[in-house]
Amino acid sequence: MSAHDDYGQQPTPQQQYGQQQYGQQQYGQQQGYPYGGQPPATQGQYGPAPYGHSPYGNAPYGNSPYGYAQPKPGNGLGTAGFVLGLLGLILCWVPVVGIVLGVLGIILGGAGMAAGKRNGSGTGLAIAGLVLGIVSLIPAIIVLVAVVNS
Repeated sequence: MSAHDDYGQQPTPQQQYGQQQYGQQQYGQQQGYPYGGQPPATQGQYGPAPYGHSPYGNAPYGNSPYGYAQPKPGNGLGTAGFVLGLLGLILCWVPVVGIVLGVLGIILGGAGMAAGKRNGSGTGLAIAGLVLGIVSLIPAIIVLVAVVNS
């Protein structure tokens, strides 16, 4: 049983490690062109290589002739309004602190919305700060009234 398996059949070349049948192509390899299977860009009878191609290969991250997209400007007032509105909601059980943080969240959230519309930055956090500031005022006022009347 030197070249046979348990059932009396000879193993196929696919069953033997490292051997491949002639004429079969392995996955991912294309015949004739190494490293990705694309022919190199050359200057043939039709002129130079197409725009954006380099004889040294393409750049790894983008090959845009327009450069990279610029990020939107930040909205610091909207972010501050969101943080203060959230803190006002968390600390609404502290009588004066919840009201002060809620009012500041409303003010900075509104200013962040105006600044976002003016300079084209995002207004999502500013809206969230405005809503959180309004929502935090309701329980903060209820807690303040309960403390004063007790």
